Amino acid sequence: MTIKLAVLALLVAGAPAQAQPSSRIVNVPGRRAISLNGRWRAIVDPYEYGYYDFRMQPTKTGFFLNAHPKDPSELVEYDFDTSGQLDVPGDWNTQRENLFFYEGTIWYRQVFDYPKKADTRVFLHFGAANYEAIVYLNGEKLGTHTGGFTPFAFEVTGKVKPKDNFVVVKVDNKRRRDGVPTVNTDWWNYGGLTRGVSLIETPETYIFDYFVQLRRGSADTIAGWVKLNGSRAAQRVTVSIPEAGASVTIATDANGFAALSFPAKLSLWSPQNPKLYDVTIAAETDSVHEAIGFRTIETRGTEILLNGKPIFLRGVSVHEEAPFRAGRAFSVEDARTLLGWAREMGCNFVRLAHYPHNENMVREADRMGMMVWSESPVYWTIDWENSDTFANAANQVAESVARDKNRASIVLWSVANETPVSEPRTSLLTKLVWQARAQDPTRLLTAAMEHHSEGAT
Repeated sequence: MTIKLAVLALLVAGAPAQAQPSSRIVNVPGRRAISLNGRWRAIVDPYEYGYYDFRMQPTKTGFFLNAHPKDPSELVEYDFDTSGQLDVPGDWNTQRENLFFYEGTIWYRQVFDYPKKADTRVFLHFGAANYEAIVYLNGEKLGTHTGGFTPFAFEVTGKVKPKDNFVVVKVDNKRRRDGVPTVNTDWWNYGGLTRGVSLIETPETYIFDYFVQLRRGSADTIAGWVKLNGSRAAQRVTVSIPEAGASVTIATDANGFAALSFPAKLSLWSPQNPKLYDVTIAAETDSVHEAIGFRTIETRGTEILLNGKPIFLRGVSVHEEAPFRAGRAFSVEDARTLLGWAREMGCNFVRLAHYPHNENMVREADRMGMMVWSESPVYWTIDWENSDTFANAANQVAESVARDKNRASIVLWSVANETPVSEPRTSLLTKLVWQARAQDPTRLLTAAMEHHSEGAT
């Protein structure tokens, strides 16, 4: 069997996709954050006693209540305070020998205080949890997230208390036929809160999202959009690149949205010149900074052009495995080591197989000048005709693009890997392609395709 890599041409698309949750947080490193990382209490629950009653119906008295018996006669048969602990971020498989092969539910709990602040919104942000996470704060369900490699957040403004808050997360890494990925993959099924957890603070009206990149086909015009969220959504916003002496001031509409376009004379990002600019997005009520590189990527015939010049993508595939310890990679040091090894091999390009890697990887790739293929875990033989499976895949693509759309290093969005040819498969992948194009019209789209040559074994 041989693998053909099919790079699909880009089409012009419009505004950002609207299917994202209102609590999405982008540019987490550029926000005010309180880390909840560290040692979390954990209860292994293979039979899901903490979630279902004896008739397998969701119970109202589950582990998420963090209950403590007032006297020995109370039937509270769990206790986070005396349970074991697990490190967050981290997979559970490599922290305890008896969890190495475990697939099922583990309940995590962390406690914290939070002094209330006027005119401040608070979001509980997760870098990733594999695979399904149900999140509770102080016994109240915040919501569910499905997919093990993309970030998610819940607004907890008005729900946090000055003292004795507890967040409980039910994490379930069981593989499912209708999941994305499905039951069969060729990487280890790490479970747990595999990336960081934090409280993110924003003003009441905050910069919800933005896209600041070179206009497709131009090396000197910035184009994109800004989206605000809050009661003062209509206001003036200035997007500036001080080092380049370039800026524009725009007015958002009642929904907080405004398109932007302005000229800029820039030193273009490349493997030889990984130039990043300090970009400021300043509204009347909020301001964020981010290091962003600018480059063009396109195809001409069989050639890939970076900044208008042909380039050969010389690289390797990299899984999210820690270089000097067992388990999932997640730190800046992990990213620097893995990308550094690729560079020592003469690579200018890495394929982050076969799922979105942690944010440190793509930000370090920006700094190091390493081009990136970022991939969705639509892998092998997912349930192509299941509408819920498609919705799951589409959401994971949307969350990946939303997080990394301003990363210069990412030159390719991949929607799938080695999927067998069929009409349902082609239909699903086509819809994913159009979604990715709608979110980001500036990058190439690809998939690793399964192709069987005649006579091959």
